Amino acid sequence: MKTRLLLLSIVSTLALPAYAAPPVVTAVNASQQSGTKLVDITYNLALDAGQSAFVEMWFSPDNGLNFPIRCTDVNGSVDSNVTAGNKTATWNAESDWNQQFTSNGKIRVIATYGDQPSGFTGSGGSGNAGGSGQADASLKSVFMDVLWDWGHNPSTATQEWMDLTSNFQHEKINSQIHVDPTEITNAKWNEVAEWAIANNYSGLPLASDSNASPRTNVTFWEVIKWCNARSEKDGLIPAYYTDGNEATGDVNGNGVVDTGPDTWTPYDFAQDPNQNGVYDNGEPYTDSDVNDGPFNPKEYYDANNNGQYDPGLTNPYRQGSSVSFDTYFHAHADANATGYRLPTHSVFVKLASGGSNKTNWPWGADTPENYVSFASEFHAPAGQFSYPLSGPTEATRPANGYDLKDLIGNVAEFSEDAMDNSSFGGGAGGPDLKVSIFGGSYLGLKKVHPDPFGSGFEDNQMQVERYSNLFTQGPLDAGSPAVGFRCFTNN
Repeated sequence: MKTRLLLLSIVSTLALPAYAAPPVVTAVNASQQSGTKLVDITYNLALDAGQSAFVEMWFSPDNGLNFPIRCTDVNGSVDSNVTAGNKTATWNAESDWNQQFTSNGKIRVIATYGDQPSGFTGSGGSGNAGGSGQADASLKSVFMDVLWDWGHNPSTATQEWMDLTSNFQHEKINSQIHVDPTEITNAKWNEVAEWAIANNYSGLPLASDSNASPRTNVTFWEVIKWCNARSEKDGLIPAYYTDGNEATGDVNGNGVVDTGPDTWTPYDFAQDPNQNGVYDNGEPYTDSDVNDGPFNPKEYYDANNNGQYDPGLTNPYRQGSSVSFDTYFHAHADANATGYRLPTHSVFVKLASGGSNKTNWPWGADTPENYVSFASEFHAPAGQFSYPLSGPTEATRPANGYDLKDLIGNVAEFSEDAMDNSSFGGGAGGPDLKVSIFGGSYLGLKKVHPDPFGSGFEDNQMQVERYSNLFTQGPLDAGSPAVGFRCFTNN
């Protein structure tokens, strides 16, 4: 499994006042030891003569906006009885923030006279520090461990069950996520939208009825803006931003965004023959600096053409009709945020399985037509291969093994997987923005359903026997009565 590391920048912090002159922390520096999850920290501590201090360290994954993570596994000048002078410490980030990656990290050092911590309890709502925000209590917990999916194995040239856990590229592996048990209702939409309108958000139309039916006929842009509003309403860090992170992926696994000239394309058979999505020593690459030797990758896309890497993710999406993005919208989604997000394809597959791995359908081998709960679970008469009008989410249809309803059935659902297909030869001379849509009442089961979007809707190739491939694509700026959504959060 690919190791995910973190990159840290620096921040200096004044400590809390106590005696005649408060402790003062300056010259804070943090650097990650290459190839490890160990972070070396240096700082200068000024104290009253003859005094010692209690020193604590906190980590921010969002460029100092919040410091939710207490650095507990630290050796060196930390905790009680720290004297004045230039100090060093080493943080084992694997203990406190494992399987994560950020290019916006900062360390905060707090010093307090005496032998007790300052009382700072962390800000924000992620990591091991809590915070003022709290996700909706109705959410269901799902552990994001192994992901089995039906796919093409290049080594055998066959379709087979594969462990595709590495596809969790935008989620936290081996940790809990928390998921809406049903699709978002009109009532829930209006509750958040009314708050948003009063708090500097725009372009979130209210549903005409505040009932328990799924909220449909909304666009992708309206949905992700609503997710941000829901996050801020609940005191969580919003996940979607107008300024994207220009990082394209840590292809060499060293935990930093490299800005060299060489390029390498994951999952391209010519450069990634074992199709593992990670650069391995000896694999071919495009040596842009004319055979200078070691692979020196360029792991960012200069979207604003300023000649440097920009981490972005500083301006939450609250207003405007859309967000300008290049190729993939994921660059504008903060996987470390505590707020609400739309599922990616991998998350949808995990949720739809209900915990049942290596089966054609979540319930087993039976096709939907032969499944005993067909009519009630799919909310449609047996044999009807077109989507019905969306039904109430709190109907008597059964939940799956994760206690989630309607992952397959009722309306289909927006995902976070938006992209510009023109980058891959699609479209006709201009942007071809599409978003993947999963599940639904026969939306994707058979290619005989009515066109839910009208002009511009596309069918992708599907396999009827495998629920993970029940997907279609739709435009980002159009809604459909057949498409709603649900959220998940890391908080």
